Amino acid sequence: MLIPPLPGLLLSRSVPRALAVLCLGGMLLIRCANPQAPSGGPRDETPPRVMSSSPARDAVNVSTRSIRIAFSEYVERSTLIRSISVTPAFDRALEYDWDGRAVEITFPSELRDSTTYIVTLDTELTDTRSVALNEPITIAFSTGPRINRGSIAGRVVEPGEGKPQAQMDIYAYAAPDGTPPDSLPDRPDYRTQTGDDGSFTLEYLREQPYYVIAIKDNNRNRRPDVLEPFGTPPRPVLPGDVGADPVRVPWIVARLDTIAPELQRVQPRSNRRLTLRFSEPVQPSLDPSDYPLIDSLRDQEQSIESVYARDIPSTEVNLLMTAAMEEGRHRLSIADSVIKDTLGTALPDTTVGFAATTLADTVTTRFLEFLPADATPDSTGAVPLLPPDQPGVQFNQPVGSSRFGTAIAARDTLGQPRTLTATTADGTDYRFTFEPPLSPGTTLEVAVDDGPFAGADTTYTRRFRRVTSKVLGELEGQAITVDTSDAPPADTTAADSLAGATDAAADSARVDTVQVDTTVADSVQADTTQTDSLRQPPSEEPKLRIRYQPVDSSRLAGSVIVELYATSSSIPVDRRTEVVGADTTFVFDMLPEGSYRFRAFLDRNGNGRWDPGRLLPYKPAEPVTWTEQPTESRPRWTTVLPAPLRIPVLARPIRIENLAESP
Repeated sequence: MLIPPLPGLLLSRSVPRALAVLCLGGMLLIRCANPQAPSGGPRDETPPRVMSSSPARDAVNVSTRSIRIAFSEYVERSTLIRSISVTPAFDRALEYDWDGRAVEITFPSELRDSTTYIVTLDTELTDTRSVALNEPITIAFSTGPRINRGSIAGRVVEPGEGKPQAQMDIYAYAAPDGTPPDSLPDRPDYRTQTGDDGSFTLEYLREQPYYVIAIKDNNRNRRPDVLEPFGTPPRPVLPGDVGADPVRVPWIVARLDTIAPELQRVQPRSNRRLTLRFSEPVQPSLDPSDYPLIDSLRDQEQSIESVYARDIPSTEVNLLMTAAMEEGRHRLSIADSVIKDTLGTALPDTTVGFAATTLADTVTTRFLEFLPADATPDSTGAVPLLPPDQPGVQFNQPVGSSRFGTAIAARDTLGQPRTLTATTADGTDYRFTFEPPLSPGTTLEVAVDDGPFAGADTTYTRRFRRVTSKVLGELEGQAITVDTSDAPPADTTAADSLAGATDAAADSARVDTVQVDTTVADSVQADTTQTDSLRQPPSEEPKLRIRYQPVDSSRLAGSVIVELYATSSSIPVDRRTEVVGADTTFVFDMLPEGSYRFRAFLDRNGNGRWDPGRLLPYKPAEPVTWTEQPTESRPRWTTVLPAPLRIPVLARPIRIENLAESP
């Protein structure tokens, strides 16, 4: 008897096939919803471009509530949402409707009448292969018959070597009264970013003065925050005008640490040793009397034998007791100015309690290495020493002076002993001076017997040789301050000099951030462009007058500090500095053969280091310059730098007037 197949069994055979079809369809849908770059082929390094937009760039009399942007390739949608900003800003979020490589962005409210709107896509925008924009893209249009034409262009660099800083946020705040603000609003009036070369252009500004800052807005809150790198503008306010020339002095970005160091923890290592941990690298006093330590239970002061730290400045400072601490609570006090950070900001008066440990101290003194640590012996087997340098040794903890006489010895090439004296700046690194001194051409051997320290029968030796003038040279140059104010030579106003600018010259002062590809399909162009009758040609007439004031001598005051850095040298050379007057000659002597670069700055406040200024209240960065190419030093030669180090100073204040309001 034949039994026919059950209906359920027939259905079960069709399930896998149906599921496969459904899964394939689902995968296709997912792939369409989230475009992916094709695999294979050469690496894509071309950032996305805007092919067209509607409204088009420079369009006027716009009445739409949305903008459609077509890209040259698929973009990562999440990065577009993070990168886009609209000026003036809206209180509510934008809405996005994607259509392949294009996106329709709807504004949350009606646009204002007779207002220039700027849509900016910053360098966070990437394609689906994570290739980001090299510089921001700007699309501007106006709801009235005229579009704003003001612009401000500049460059952002870092203070060490003047290298360009990419992806810095540039914020502009209106300053209609011609003075920098006392406080900053919640958001800037205009914003853009720097490109790979550090340059930026703020476009389509309302023609008026602005306070323009550069910051690394790490938290994207559109405000400068403590410890975020920033750059002050070269002038208190800058004219945002038609065809304005780029600012000649760069914004110099640095981090200003105005926060005092904090003692975060007192960690007992043993009953004789404490480690103090700080919030940042510090330069401590090594005087034990600066660290009064009280046994709280017995109200007795604990004697401290030594204070030391490895590689000052350091985040850790160690205290070694003369005798073991008793079990129980102790109290450590540190007075103001005993501990300072690298900028000289002092730890405030601090008192902290801790529980001492009963763990016995088992640390033994160990020899670590000879100094200088990065030195390499020459063909004679001796480490060459420049005239300012002294040989030394490093231990893991302080060494009493009485132990040096038995453990460390120095002899010349004839075997005659040399008396040595050791000094330390951190309690672990010791530098030697000799009697008689180590003269040019002299070789000494320093021996360290590890027996008195670690109990090991090991002796470490290193030969040192003072180099002679035959292998040393000099670099000579001049540092001058240069007034780079933009005043025309024969007139006190800039209006006439700008009035004759052609359309091409005005356009060349700006970066055309929207690239329209004429090869794009006609169907796309026809859908997203507007006729020329709706575009306003660039205006040639400036709206502002710049009046240059007499030279402010205080802007040229101060000593010039010249710094020398070795890029490569036959013998390691630490940074050197010379303090000179403006327009005077400097000389760096006793230099081994090698390449060197220079930095020079005008030390206006006389603290011996370059200062980045302040955003609020406004204080400009100290003027600084750098050599673009290293200079070679040759033995027995005085090499003169081919050109002076020119420190740019905007020595002439300006007053900005509105031509429509001035007589």
